[in-house]
Amino acid sequence: MHRALRLALVASGLSLGLAACMLWAGWQRHDSVLAHDTLPFYPASDLRPRWDLVSSALQVGRFRLSDQRARPVDQQLLDRGPTVVNLFFAGCVTVCPVSMDLLRLLHDRLGPEAPQFVSITVSPLTDDAMALSAYARQFGLPHDWLLLTGTPESVTDWARRSLYSDITQRGPDGLPPHTERAFLIDRRHRIRGIYDARSPHEVMRLRSDIGALRREDGPAAGPR
Repeated sequence: MHRALRLALVASGLSLGLAACMLWAGWQRHDSVLAHDTLPFYPASDLRPRWDLVSSALQVGRFRLSDQRARPVDQQLLDRGPTVVNLFFAGCVTVCPVSMDLLRLLHDRLGPEAPQFVSITVSPLTDDAMALSAYARQFGLPHDWLLLTGTPESVTDWARRSLYSDITQRGPDGLPPHTERAFLIDRRHRIRGIYDARSPHEVMRLRSDIGALRREDGPAAGPR
């Protein structure tokens, strides 16, 4: 009996070890986008696209912020479906206006098929609800576009841990960092695309990926 138990434990340990090795190998594998017909996952700060099992299970972190109408918002808003997220600040006069204008144009072009658009300020001490509301009017952002702020700690932590963006480093001008990235997040809270929102070509790629993600999430799509 004891010998059989030992053998069972050894076999179980070997199985677990083999499974761990396979998961690690999948995480380390450098796949080509041409080898897959689904969008990748971006679960780590190296920003490398992955398709392995571990990557498909990793989500962005929880958050608790507020929008331009001073309403509380948390990560449950991502449950609704594809969400485009970018970072900005209201006082930016270089990168942010270009990115916001291209993203707004994409929203307009998609019409009823537009996903959620969420912009998070990297300067929460100056960008309160009133400032964000004025910014939305200035740029003609749609009513359903969310502009989020919060405590510096909550914004900084989520930007660093979930969007791989260190917003604590100030530029030579003393202003918050300009970030050109936009992120496509699915309804299971996983990053599925990263884009340069200053580039019309990249925004067109985002448009294509939104369609691909909607097809993946559709009734015909199997569980992932």
